[in-house]
Amino acid sequence: MLESAGFTKIVDINTGPIRAENIEEAEMSNSLVDESKPALVKALEVNLHAHASLYGRMPRTTVWQEDGFLAVLTGLEPSECDVYLAHFEPGEAEARIKQVLERYRSQDFLPLYWQVGSSTLPADLGKYLEACGFHSFARPPGMAMNLEKLKAPPPPLDDFLIEPVRTEDQLRHWVNILAKVEGLSDALRDGFYQLYDDVALEPGGDNQLFLGLENGKAVATSRLFCTGGVAGVWQVATLPEGRGKGYGTAMTVAVAQAGRERGYRFSVLYASTAGYGVYRRLGFQEYCYLDVYKSPQQ
Repeated sequence: MLESAGFTKIVDINTGPIRAENIEEAEMSNSLVDESKPALVKALEVNLHAHASLYGRMPRTTVWQEDGFLAVLTGLEPSECDVYLAHFEPGEAEARIKQVLERYRSQDFLPLYWQVGSSTLPADLGKYLEACGFHSFARPPGMAMNLEKLKAPPPPLDDFLIEPVRTEDQLRHWVNILAKVEGLSDALRDGFYQLYDDVALEPGGDNQLFLGLENGKAVATSRLFCTGGVAGVWQVATLPEGRGKGYGTAMTVAVAQAGRERGYRFSVLYASTAGYGVYRRLGFQEYCYLDVYKSPQQ
């Protein structure tokens, strides 16, 4: 699959039918062809917001969805307690934030992370969040690229292999790497295992997991998420002993190439500080920012 990009050691990647869930009214079910900034920003948000429905399938997790509001509540780990979308009138914003905060507090699901994106209303919702005790936590750039312009770097060393995750044993390695790199609780690790065991092992689904092996040992992960008309790059992670060898780059290219082979024209992601340089070198460009606010602990 990746021979044209210089990556020859990858096996058994199926390119089955594209499926997308209707997460938002405006969600795009076909491959996005519009290269304008508004279209790509919209696709970034739709791909991100679709995680509410996806993560809502984990145990002890609830999706809270109302008109203009989308959030996830979970007892697995506070890091996955997120508000994804909020459309409030300015005059009601503070009261609505306090209402949301109280529901999470009453279930002992704090801290809560509130995402403020390009479609958030009011546009200055951040100031209302700060008035309610939230503070700025992160500001990852939303990035996208035309997959026809993917810049393939030289392959990693010959002892590195990328596999699509098809078995429960591969999945167990995948979630263990993610848990170690991101410091996940055992409960959230097990929740991800159950989730992806249900939705990601069959070829052709919206989610496809990739596992990177060094001399047969699992050391890296990445995930393709096809929705919003684009191929989303998620959960790129490498164990400390595997860093500095180009594995993160290879895992990202595996996702991008898989998206291209499924017929997608664009790939999108939200970049971490550590991964930003890698994505720029591959050809991803910034289109927006996601402001993430963290609630008080109690």
